[in-house]
Amino acid sequence: DDLNNAPATLKQLFTTPGYAERTGRKQQVMVGYSDSAKDAGRIAAMWAQYESQEKMLEVARECGFEITFFHGKGGTVGRGGNPEVYKAILAHPQGTINGQFRVTEQGEMITKNFGDIESAERAMDIFTAAVLRDQFLQRPVPTPEWRAAMAAMSEQSCAFYRSVVREEPKFVPYFRAATPELELGALNVGSRPAKRNPKGGVESLRAIPWIFAWAQTRLNLPAWLGIGK
Repeated sequence: DDLNNAPATLKQLFTTPGYAERTGRKQQVMVGYSDSAKDAGRIAAMWAQYESQEKMLEVARECGFEITFFHGKGGTVGRGGNPEVYKAILAHPQGTINGQFRVTEQGEMITKNFGDIESAERAMDIFTAAVLRDQFLQRPVPTPEWRAAMAAMSEQSCAFYRSVVREEPKFVPYFRAATPELELGALNVGSRPAKRNPKGGVESLRAIPWIFAWAQTRLNLPAWLGIGK
């Protein structure tokens, strides 16, 4: 819902009296990956993020604003991460990068990408090359057939994902028996509680312990559930 409502919210913000003068017509928008993937599955989340960015860019242009997208990704695939960083950057909609790219690097990814001088230089080379290519080389425009295929895959994968995670009565007992989810909540290693609602189920669990719990089993269910469907 947040991704779907974002363009209308931005338009209301941009047309608020005095807002343009106050901000210099520059706006930064954070796109969240972890919670959307936990809610709808990987494919549905990625497609919703893609379409939402396109629509927000259109609204910004209509209202005369320069928009910068801040990508709040985690390191794992289930939290929006991608080992192919170069391809991942160029997978964003045309026009949304516009010569600048901001993204979070969290946890183990900081050490992996910036733990030493050689790794840091390599990481910055990849980021810079991808942004420059986006800026100076025209990418293929998505065809109506491609969009229709993505919409169909998104709908079907989301329905299957939610049929397991939300509607299957045995899922939560299995999740808690197969992973150390309850034990992780007792660790004093996070800046926030593991759950938004202590009495809630999977829907109230924050994205980080959701991914971390599955990672301990090596099943990595959030990265693939719904894709095969």
